[in-house]
Amino acid sequence: MATLAALLLLSVPARAQDAPAAGERPGFGQRWIATRLSIGARFTYFWLEDTRRAGENGYDNGNLSGNFLGSLWGLDAQQHYFPNPYLEYRVVSAFGIGVSYDQVRAKTLDWANEEHTLTAGDGELELRGVGVYLVARHRNRSRFEPYANAGYAWYESHFFVSPGWAAPGRRFVVEDTDGWFVAAGCTVTLGKHLGVDAMVRHSQVGDVAARAYLVRNRHRDGAFPMRYDALAVGIAYAF
Repeated sequence: MATLAALLLLSVPARAQDAPAAGERPGFGQRWIATRLSIGARFTYFWLEDTRRAGENGYDNGNLSGNFLGSLWGLDAQQHYFPNPYLEYRVVSAFGIGVSYDQVRAKTLDWANEEHTLTAGDGELELRGVGVYLVARHRNRSRFEPYANAGYAWYESHFFVSPGWAAPGRRFVVEDTDGWFVAAGCTVTLGKHLGVDAMVRHSQVGDVAARAYLVRNRHRDGAFPMRYDALAVGIAYAF
C-alpha cells in the first residue's frame, strides 16, 4: 500500500506533461510508461472448492486414511480485509502483462467433543504468493472495459498451530505450492486516470503437502487442497 501511494504521488506532476509540446517528440516516459502502466488493489472474497472429508460415519476424527491429515476432516476459509495489489503493463493496444499479490488462509477442523457439537483444529494454513499473467482487454469508447487474464502463481506456505495443539516436540511442516489461474472482469472509468475494477477468479492451486510431527518424532502425512474461486472489487489507477 505504501508503494501504491508513492506511485500515485509521483504521477501527479507527470499529468501536466501528458501531451508533448507542438513539434516535440514524446520522451521515453511519456511513450512507454505514462500511457501503458496501471496499478491497483482489490478486496477479495474467496471460497475453497474442497472443504470436508467424510467417511462412513460422516465427519470422523478417526477416519485417518480419508481425512486431510490425521483427525482433520475440515477446512474453513478465513477472509482477510486488506486489498491485494497488482501492477499491469500494456504491451500493445489490447494486450499486456501483469503481476499480482495473492493470499489465502484456511482454518483446520476436527471434532472437539464426543457429542460432535463443537469443532476445534490444529491451526491455520496460510498461502502467500505472487502471480504473473497475460491480460487481454476490449478497448472501446465506453466507460466499461471488459478483460480476461490467465497466469501462474507461486506460493509460500505457513502453518500457525493452535495453542491447544502445541506442545514440546510437536510441530507442523508444510510445503510450498504453485498453480495456474484465470480471471475475467471489467474496469469502469471514473475519470482520466481512476477506475473501479471488479472480477471473478479461479485459482487451481496445487495441494499443500503437510506433515505433523508428534511425540518421539512420530509423524503423520497428509495434504490440504487449496483450490479456490473468488470475487474481487477494487480501484485501478492508469498513468
